[in-house]
Order: sequence, then C-alpha cells, then structure tokens
Amino acid sequence: MNSYNTFAFYYDRLTENAEYEVRSEFISNFFYRYNNGNMSVLDLACGTGNITKYLSEKGYEITALDLSEEMLSVAQNKNINNAVFIKGDMTDFELPYKVDNCVCSLDSINHLSCIEDVKKCFKCVYNSLNEGGIFIFDVNTIYKHKVILADNSFIFDEEDFFLAWDNTSLDERTVQINLDFFIFNGKSYDRYSEEFTEKAYETNELVNALRETGFEVLMICNDCKEEPLNEKSERAYFICKRK
Repeated sequence: MNSYNTFAFYYDRLTENAEYEVRSEFISNFFYRYNNGNMSVLDLACGTGNITKYLSEKGYEITALDLSEEMLSVAQNKNINNAVFIKGDMTDFELPYKVDNCVCSLDSINHLSCIEDVKKCFKCVYNSLNEGGIFIFDVNTIYKHKVILADNSFIFDEEDFFLAWDNTSLDERTVQINLDFFIFNGKSYDRYSEEFTEKAYETNELVNALRETGFEVLMICNDCKEEPLNEKSERAYFICKRK
C-alpha cells in the first residue's frame, strides 16, 4: 500500500468536519439561480466523491474527474447513482460532451503551483461548459496560508491510526504539507508518508485569469455565506458564468 493510497483511504475521516452536504446545497442553489437548475455537472478534482454523492442525491447527472486512481477507487466504491468517474488532469482534460455546470471543491485549485496552471484549468472548464454554464470553485485564502496553516502542526490520534500533520511555510503564499501516518496492523504500527504543497492566490489574480479565459465573475463569497470577503476570510467561493 503506497502513501497516497493510505491518504485516500483515510481522507473521509480526516475531513468529517468539511460539511459536504451544506456545501452541496450552497452550490446547487447557484446552479438553480443562474442556470435554471440545468442538471449536468462536472465535479472537477472530485477526490473521494463526497460532493458528487450529495449532488447526485439532488438529481444531477455527474461526471466526476480526478487524477488519483486511489481517490477514484474510494469514490466508485460508494456506488453513487447518476455518476461517471474519469481519471484526468485538471489542467489538461477534454470531455466527450458538454455539461451545464462545473464545481471544483475544497481548495483543489490551491494544489496548482502557478497561475499559468490555474489558467489552463479554467480554459479546460470553459471548453467543457455549455454557453451560459456555471462554474463554482473555492480556494484557501492567503490569510489562511499565512496564519492558520503556516508552520503549524496537527495531531490526529485515532483508535486504528495516528497522524502527524506538519506544515512548512515556503513563502507567504505556499505551504508544504507533510503527512506521516502510523497505521496499527494488529501488533505494531506501519508508517506511510505523503507530501504535497498548496499555493494561495490573490483574489484579483483569479478574477483576471477567469476574465481572460472567458468567464464572467458573478459573485465572490466568504466561504458558504453570501457575504463579502474580509481580512480574516479563510475560504473564498467564486461563482462564475461562461460567456
């Protein structure tokens, strides 16, 4: 079992406080408001399929795309109705059909290491949407990377595993995340490690990249609230429309 397989297997337990159902309701409301509830959705960087699951339960037809075979395997084992899973790179994909809406949740955009890759992602989304299609994504803010994540460490001590989560600030925007899992095998603990980085972007950078790609920015929200960002906002939602 490699390290990313380990991360995928425990991902849902590590994100139990992510309020997937609340986020899915928030996202769906905008699909109805700005796109008449048209029902086909691309769940981009779908991970283990939690947003996919809740949107499916609302009747949406989902195409769920992720680069990780391990994450997709966990998602497919949930037997989600009205969902097709595809392995693909969020910066370089082409769907065989157009969809009405796209969602990219829980700071997946922050995993892209430069604004040029972000633009590539936005362009792929643009090309995948029908005219007037809605694109909703969220990102961690620079404030969250500088203050909340920064050089902090977190410990998860569960009955069957122990996780040491250690962050390292590489600069004011970029955080390296190191995960060390210690999995109980019945007698002792096996260690598995995972490392990745996340980069935060200025709001204006993202707005300019969206407009350059062909999107109209309809709203920018402070997390799952229809209120403006403030200096201590940790997550920003962008609601956009394909021109």
